Amino acid sequence: MGFRESSKYDKKVMQRARLNRRSESGQAMIEFALCVPLLMLFIFGIIYFGRTFYTKQIITMSVQEGARMACRMPDLSNGVSRDYVRGFTTTGQALNSNSPIYQAMAAGHLLSGPQGSSGDLPPGSTVSILPWDDGSVTMPAGTVGVRIQYPFVFIGSAFPGNQSPRGQMNVWMGPGGPPVPFLDTVITEQAVATQEVVY
Repeated sequence: MGFRESSKYDKKVMQRARLNRRSESGQAMIEFALCVPLLMLFIFGIIYFGRTFYTKQIITMSVQEGARMACRMPDLSNGVSRDYVRGFTTTGQALNSNSPIYQAMAAGHLLSGPQGSSGDLPPGSTVSILPWDDGSVTMPAGTVGVRIQYPFVFIGSAFPGNQSPRGQMNVWMGPGGPPVPFLDTVITEQAVATQEVVY
């Protein structure tokens, strides 16, 4: 008799354990469903800011190298000399692969060719030797500058050759503060150097 009573008791315990497992698995699924969006937001945030920071650093290095070379070039009023320093036309088409600006952008894989190591800059890019390429900019006497404007696209198009913009999202930094753009934005960097060659 004791044997039968304990088996009934064991069955009840097993049934309760099964019910508890089912309710716990439902709880785990709900917790998972609540945590996944936050985890994905965190991961995409790291990827976005990492790519933005990397691109900005490559462009900063490129303008510094360009300014370093431009300050040593005689006769920058001549368009051929400026083309040699830039390595690109003012709108980003490749001209001189030996230019320090071209070399820095290629080393950072920011060009349009295979694996980003050769080719033109993306559409919408500009490379300027200042003040000659942009008459609206005034530079201090005896200085030369290089400015690069590079369109940063977070996620490329799924269709090759489609250059349509995907939009922009601004995050406001408080009353009177400027908005910080996200998604598709233009990264602009400028470097200025004192001319070492007087002409």
